[in-house]
Amino acid sequence: MSIVEVHGWGGSWSLLIFQCLIGVLFIFLVWWSVHYGGWKKSFRLFVPMFIAALFLEAAAVASGRYNYPGYFLYLSVMGGSVPLIILLGWNVNLVLFLGLGERVVNGWVCTQRYTRIFLVSLVAAIFGVCLDVLEDPIAQTNQWWVWNQHAAIATLFQVPLSNFVDWFLILFFMSLAVQFIDHSRVSEKRKILLSFFSVSYVGALIFLVHIALFGVF
Repeated sequence: MSIVEVHGWGGSWSLLIFQCLIGVLFIFLVWWSVHYGGWKKSFRLFVPMFIAALFLEAAAVASGRYNYPGYFLYLSVMGGSVPLIILLGWNVNLVLFLGLGERVVNGWVCTQRYTRIFLVSLVAAIFGVCLDVLEDPIAQTNQWWVWNQHAAIATLFQVPLSNFVDWFLILFFMSLAVQFIDHSRVSEKRKILLSFFSVSYVGALIFLVHIALFGVF
């Protein structure tokens, strides 16, 4: 099995529209980030999230929690294949909700730095879960991704509750990592290095919390 897999197109028009929307948002957010924050900060924002999403999504697919039928281009690691557009979608989620979290918290909270970082991450994660409560049932109905219902302990709109917990954890811990690194007083090169270490930190914390709550991944 190669790292990059190209499949024949087998999706619906709704899946095509969904992918185009993510692609347009991703391109716009990359441009916006580079234009206003510079390429180094943009690199630290996008690349670690991409890597973390790749391994977390691949592990979930390999474990049989769900699969992604009908896409064209996949990346495969750890025995699980994940559509490239889904990984770009996680970048969109992080940038949008982190930005919304900063707007909300800076608008009504004026407190010390670490409390603000925690609150921004919390708000970003809550916004992400709110989106997923709307998005995942639509995706399940249109088979943009398909859940293995036998692997679910409890569901909401035919989507395992553990999925919403995972959305919260991913966005919360990644938002924490991004902000702590941005506010650190080290050189840009060290910030980039720290951003790669943040991937392992986020992955380890998500696995530990998930196992503590559900006993399995």
